[in-house]
Amino acid sequence: MHSPTELLIMTGHNSKRVPVHKDGRTLEQRQKDMVSKLRHTTSDSKASRPNGATHGRSDLAHYEHPDWFEDVNKWIDGVDRMWNAEMRRMRSDLFPLVPVDLFDHGLQELLAPYGDVPSILDRMDRQMEAMRRHMESVMDTNVRQPMLAGDVGLRTPECALVPHGICGPLDYLKDAYEPGEDGRVHFKVRFNVEGYSPEDIQVNTSEHGLTVHAKKTVKDETGTRTREYFRTIYLPPSVEKDHFQANMTEDGILTLEAPVTTKLHNAVTFDRDHQLALKPLSEVEVKQRESTEHALALKPIGTVGPTVIKDETTGGEKLHVEVPIEPEFTADDLCVRMDANRVIVSGQKKYVDETGSSKSAHVKEFTRSYEIPQTVDTFSVNSQLHGNTLLVEAPLLHTSKSK
Repeated sequence: MHSPTELLIMTGHNSKRVPVHKDGRTLEQRQKDMVSKLRHTTSDSKASRPNGATHGRSDLAHYEHPDWFEDVNKWIDGVDRMWNAEMRRMRSDLFPLVPVDLFDHGLQELLAPYGDVPSILDRMDRQMEAMRRHMESVMDTNVRQPMLAGDVGLRTPECALVPHGICGPLDYLKDAYEPGEDGRVHFKVRFNVEGYSPEDIQVNTSEHGLTVHAKKTVKDETGTRTREYFRTIYLPPSVEKDHFQANMTEDGILTLEAPVTTKLHNAVTFDRDHQLALKPLSEVEVKQRESTEHALALKPIGTVGPTVIKDETTGGEKLHVEVPIEPEFTADDLCVRMDANRVIVSGQKKYVDETGSSKSAHVKEFTRSYEIPQTVDTFSVNSQLHGNTLLVEAPLLHTSKSK
């Protein structure tokens, strides 16, 4: 077994240990308390902003539109209405840990130093491939020898390796962001560590990655057995990595979360399905940022839908999407959301008709969805409305050469 110091050295450059704290609540109780505290935060913040003025606290200054707390309250209402479905989603998205013995070179291979993004993505690819091979083996064994204990075994770390609905190593990014109890956007990932205690788990973060390592020695009448598991995931640049917190609930769920820097975006919002999304910049806002922040305006290439183009800044590849928009929609009416291997653009415009003493209202809305080569991190997206065309660009982490 490597010492904690060796683990820190081997896991990556500038690695930082995140202490794991025991939480006496279950995952569901913890989430209910978070939503309750968030509701108080938004209520207090709204009350302290007379006439809808922008909030003055520095920790909330990255929200650039005055409707943020109203949007969060709508998100809370949506979560309350769909509570059971939300909890099912959270549990289905749990990261399982990977048994060390699935790798040919064991712990040495898993703890090999990583520093850049490609090395982390390569490790994630190998983890996914090892899990697929293991699941095929387990399913083949189960066909020949059906388990007599019902589905109890499926909840063990050895078998619950591939969470439902996750098909690619970056798909977790589509659900990794949600409000924290402080009113900010947080990056949150959850791991199934049932059967372990906080003392058995080590969490480390580096510039581009996060690693969870669990090891436990069990003695019984047959002797001593060691269970050792591992998982490495990519961390987007927007995550404030020095502010990670790790909490393990009573039902064996490890939650890792950190606030997100969102000041580079026009507005963080939620679409009508209560999923976190981004509002695009208008042409006026793009010109303002060109002069004050040296941000570049996106350029159309004349192809509707997604295209993979060269990123002249990094030399890699980036996603470029062009979406035709009806003239009546403004940038403030639009939002862009990233899903698993998809980019979803939606628009909603409200109209109020007044005739004499009567008033009526109607809403015009649309949604367009495009398949893209890989899941893209929401906070790496740059979206701008130029005339009647919405332009969306984002770097692709996996280049075509590595596929």
